[in-house]
Amino acid sequence: MQDFDRRNLLQEHFGYECVDAGYVPGLMGEEIGDRILLDLGREISWPLSSAEVQAWDEDTLFDMVEYLYDRVSQGDETAGGFHSYSGCGWHYSRFHAKSAQDEYRGRINTIFRRCEIGFQLGQDGVIERTLVPGTEALMKSAPKGIDPHNRTLVEAAISKFRRRGATPTDRRDAIRDLADVLEHYRPSVKAHLLPKDEGAFFEIANKFWIRHNKPDQYKDYDRELWWAWLFYVYLASIALVIRLVERQKALEDPQ
Repeated sequence: MQDFDRRNLLQEHFGYECVDAGYVPGLMGEEIGDRILLDLGREISWPLSSAEVQAWDEDTLFDMVEYLYDRVSQGDETAGGFHSYSGCGWHYSRFHAKSAQDEYRGRINTIFRRCEIGFQLGQDGVIERTLVPGTEALMKSAPKGIDPHNRTLVEAAISKFRRRGATPTDRRDAIRDLADVLEHYRPSVKAHLLPKDEGAFFEIANKFWIRHNKPDQYKDYDRELWWAWLFYVYLASIALVIRLVERQKALEDPQ
């Protein structure tokens, strides 16, 4: 964060040093460590030291990455002044977050990719699991064309499956929710796919301990791998069914 601090991208929340006025606090107040403790429930010294950061566990690191995302911003030079004495620098009174947050997210994700930890900082500032390469478009296209209720379920399932604190139960529930959405469109599946294919869609979830809890279901398998596969299969299936329905409607009503 030293570069962000040097370029005043932390000034709004963490304040700044002035050669005349001394320390001028930002929105975090004067006792920044106390404020972080209040907000996160973690004892974090400020300014950060390399030794302390290296000692963090994964949860502490992710909490602080998200916390700092919400507290970087770019000063507006039309609402501030440049203090030239002794090279003091800019003192801003208005800030804009987006450009600073975009840069911060880009830097964080570059580091995460190099470390191959399987997570990324999302556009909403929340740590989430990285996507399987090539599935980015699917995440955006799958909820499109769905009625509002089911679209909410699909978007919630994506969030639930990808969030960093997702438990195995959360991930299973996310897949089940996607299967339930596909069940809602089962009449459309029957109309646009072969009967054998239609049955296979639902047999997968029913056999692999997703939608029910029956003695004859398969439970002794690598759930991390198989559930990830099922998640993408159901997302792609929903997207497929919706596109088939839309295509059929277009053929029936060219206008």
